[in-house]
Amino acid sequence: MKLSNLIVQMMNEPSPIRQIMKMASRQNIINMGLNPDEIISYGGGWVGHHSPEELREEYLKICGDVNGFHESGKYSLTLGFEECRNAIAEMEKHLFGVNLDIKNIIVGQSSTQLAHDLLIALVNPGEKVLLFDPTYANYPGQIKMALQNVKIVRQRVLDTERWEYKDEKEMAEDFKELYEKEKPKIVFIPSPDNPSSQIFGDNFIKTMADICQEKNSFMVFDYAYKTQCFITPPKYFSWSPTDYPFMIAIHSNSKWGRGLGRRLGWMDADEEIINAMERVQQCSILCPDTLHQFTFTNYLKNNLENGRLKRYLEEIKKSYFEASKVTVNAIKEYLDMPCLIPQGGLYTLMKVNEDADKFVKRILKNTGVLFIPGKGFGDSLKEAVRISYGPHVENMDIIEEGFRRVAEYLEK
Repeated sequence: MKLSNLIVQMMNEPSPIRQIMKMASRQNIINMGLNPDEIISYGGGWVGHHSPEELREEYLKICGDVNGFHESGKYSLTLGFEECRNAIAEMEKHLFGVNLDIKNIIVGQSSTQLAHDLLIALVNPGEKVLLFDPTYANYPGQIKMALQNVKIVRQRVLDTERWEYKDEKEMAEDFKELYEKEKPKIVFIPSPDNPSSQIFGDNFIKTMADICQEKNSFMVFDYAYKTQCFITPPKYFSWSPTDYPFMIAIHSNSKWGRGLGRRLGWMDADEEIINAMERVQQCSILCPDTLHQFTFTNYLKNNLENGRLKRYLEEIKKSYFEASKVTVNAIKEYLDMPCLIPQGGLYTLMKVNEDADKFVKRILKNTGVLFIPGKGFGDSLKEAVRISYGPHVENMDIIEEGFRRVAEYLEK
């Protein structure tokens, strides 16, 4: 059987995301001679809180009504239903002050699918995409899968000696120098970031925006963790395509609504880009999921103006902020290893000062505690691990217990 050259290459370069999920699988734990029920995992890139009860009730209403369920099986417009896009525009205005027109929004199957299709819509063979180091581990694989003969260039933003992000001025100068040399077509900007949970400042983003506008490049913001921002939100959280036509923002409710498996995403961008995305989606997913759109639209209509959605988001954000503090304090108390202070999201990065792959395997085998090696997120993390407090937000005692186990083993 002869597979495509691309997929053979990709299969020989396993996705870091897939490796993370495989390492944490129950069968892999059993194969290592460990009891899966005794494992404490900091590996999960998922949230542990419960979805809004009102959202679950909306699913019940549709599924409990014969005609409603029948209607949820019909095709959607490729762009998504107008009612859903209007509800999303209202949500963005209400929560973040973003001014959007329905013509600037497309609904997709997920943020992952939207990013894949966006690459097809914007990038030609031989052009370049800029990623930060560290950054989301799935980007490189997505780029290679969507586009052949495209070069990925990296900008280091983490000072590995001080174990903190570089200051805005230094990052801005690095970007100017790298842009002049490489001239990337797209810059991907997750904020808050995965794996670092850091948020880029307004001055650095404005520097990039000025250059991208002048040189006709695109800035793609990945806002998966936007509602889990622990610091004063940066001004660019409120930018819209009307302000910056070269700016694109990708969203989903997977993290804040605990819809990780109920796949739904949306993108806001200039109308020309939305029209291009519509054409790509006609060939990729044909249309976004109707049931999820119906439910999400009804949920937003019933919980936005009365403030219930905002209160829910505030409660969830406080929970993850508390979990982040518990995590950082436990690292300091039990391991005294350098780690980043989360500014949002689900993670911190801990410097272990040895090969992270070997460290992770040794710790898992001897303590039943699972970390994720950092190199899949960038070369700057070869001696670091990503730690996720996301799955344990409703049981924070587990967070401290894991670090206590590791400390007891390392002391021996």
